[in-house]
Amino acid sequence: MISKEDIEHLKDLARVEFGEEETKKLTKDLGDILSYIDVLKEADVSGAGEATHAIDLKNVMRSDASSSEALAKEDEYEVAKDLIDSFPEKFDSGHGTYLKVKSIL
Repeated sequence: MISKEDIEHLKDLARVEFGEEETKKLTKDLGDILSYIDVLKEADVSGAGEATHAIDLKNVMRSDASSSEALAKEDEYEVAKDLIDSFPEKFDSGHGTYLKVKSIL
């Protein structure tokens, strides 16, 4: 059981101040908590497996494939061409087509 002196020591360690009523209540509450821990220590957990996580979920990863892989090569070209043609501002250079987008900074 926890004593009033233990609570006083905890108050000093935590550097908190509270009155006599709070000390009595905290003594009772901590005593109840420690009593419950003693009950838990007596529980038979021999049949329980080791628990490393609260829930047994794992990351589910999908293969890294784009949706356009289902299309034929000529269809991919058409999709890219349609996308580029739909841009409001673009210009061609000797190295390819540049698409102007809104500034993000």
